[in-house]
Amino acid sequence: WNMATVIEQTGRQTLLQKILHFSIIPKGDKQQAVRMRRFLMAFACYVLCSILAYISYLANIMEWHGMIGILLICCFNNIILYIIFRTGLNLRMSDPSLTAIQMCAAVLVIMYGMYFANESRAVLLLVYVIVLMFGIFRLDIRSFLFVSVFTLVTYGIDIILLYHFRSKDINFKMEFLQMVVFALVLVAISVIGGYISNLRKKLGKSLSVIREMSIRDELTGASNRRHIMEQLENERQRVSRGGERFSIAMLDIDHFKTVNDTLGHLAGDEVLRGTSNVIRNSLRSVDLYGRFGGEEFLIIMTQTDIEGAMICAERVRKAVEQKRFPSLGNDFKVTVSLGLTDYRKNEKIDTTIARADLALYRAKDGGRNRVKYDSVMYPESELTVLS
Repeated sequence: WNMATVIEQTGRQTLLQKILHFSIIPKGDKQQAVRMRRFLMAFACYVLCSILAYISYLANIMEWHGMIGILLICCFNNIILYIIFRTGLNLRMSDPSLTAIQMCAAVLVIMYGMYFANESRAVLLLVYVIVLMFGIFRLDIRSFLFVSVFTLVTYGIDIILLYHFRSKDINFKMEFLQMVVFALVLVAISVIGGYISNLRKKLGKSLSVIREMSIRDELTGASNRRHIMEQLENERQRVSRGGERFSIAMLDIDHFKTVNDTLGHLAGDEVLRGTSNVIRNSLRSVDLYGRFGGEEFLIIMTQTDIEGAMICAERVRKAVEQKRFPSLGNDFKVTVSLGLTDYRKNEKIDTTIARADLALYRAKDGGRNRVKYDSVMYPESELTVLS
């Protein structure tokens, strides 16, 4: 009995935790959060349309079953769409935003309302325009035209139904004129909206390129100094909130000035690019690195204590030593020196970097092509044990 009680209480606690941690907008996926915000914008429009339908009913413009139907359809549409977004089913679609689907669903709601709107149908045509505006977020001209044709067809179905069941309540000449004008408006909105959507996509790509250029070193492809320092500060904050330790290494290419002086700056550029590629390929996916300045690189080894960092730093050193540059000569090779330290809680980043820089100075002063941790050199035998 006690065990059953414990299980029941545990189950209740788990359910309570899920309820307390539930969020209307998902927090783990930024893109999904953006889609959910767009959905909520559409939901707000549904609410406004429902209020408009109720006001129309109070003013004896819309029949009561039309108003009730709109409320029920709006609730049904939004519940289904929210479940799809919240469970991630939309990610299986070619357009995860479900823009065209949401627009067509809204068009059907308007179609239903217009059938019962009597002489106020012309006013509801403006609501169609609001729905089409949402296409600017995602749709190209072709998709816009598809939704516009769907909209025009639903409007035509309304007129046909009215002709068969409510011929006394409709002026067909006026309805036909409205339909022709509405068709022209739909074409114009489709072309203009699709053009704006395409511009938005191109602008988004351009901004991505600009952002990438702003955080990358143009020569080596590594993070530039500003970005690697931002990443280092983010790692410091993560550790301050209770995360695991991390270590950093300051790497310097040995005798780089001699390469520039004897072989030229183009050869120096090739050495920088080659060394950067070796560093990138030698690190784990969670590790970070960037060009700190000149021939120096800063490596951030996340969730790593000093023993693991020593293994990583030695792996980088050996990989660079084995790298060859055929265009600079068969016997040409590069070595690097690394100064290594681990972050100590609550200290300033400048202090950590200064300690790694001091270790780098001692590594170079001790003969280069080696790894040094703070002021204590790890003998080769200890490196073998660590690896």
